[in-house]
Amino acid sequence: MFRSVNEGWSNSFFDRFFSFVTDIHHFYLIIVPLLVYWLIWGKAKGRWLVLSLFVGVLLSDQIASHVIKFWVERIRPCNALAGVLTPDGPSSSFSFPSSHAANMGSSMFLLSMAFKPWTPLFVIIALLVGLSRVYLGLHYPSDVLGGYALGLSLGYMVWRGAEKLKVQFSAKPQPIKKAVRSKNKKPVKRG
Repeated sequence: MFRSVNEGWSNSFFDRFFSFVTDIHHFYLIIVPLLVYWLIWGKAKGRWLVLSLFVGVLLSDQIASHVIKFWVERIRPCNALAGVLTPDGPSSSFSFPSSHAANMGSSMFLLSMAFKPWTPLFVIIALLVGLSRVYLGLHYPSDVLGGYALGLSLGYMVWRGAEKLKVQFSAKPQPIKKAVRSKNKKPVKRG
């Protein structure tokens, strides 16, 4: 499957398209205003979403890049196999799991939970980013699937944690009742 995507689909349009899709810097003009909007005008839902996205992507990125990759030490296909096409050039870091896929799994899961009607769009975005990693010769399909599994798992845990915290923070504190002694009653002697 790796060779069929990396070599079989190779053309100049896909080289440019997948190089664009895989680079988050191309999307800052969309991402940053959305985050600012949700923080300022998104009310509690927007602020919880931004916090969840921050925690989810931070966890997925750090665990994939700095824990699992160094534990597994899988060599990238562009460095392990002969004839791999790498339109963006090779990378020297380890391959499994794909951090791009982990981050997409986490963030797109959280966005899907916040905006359920938009879930198909979020799935397409995640699939395109994962496919770009294989097309560019930087990951095996199993790296991408492993990244998705990690990201989805962490996204789910962050979402569940946020839901529990929302309940804690939204619960109105109950007034503390003071013990009142009636002046008419005498204390009861015991014993």
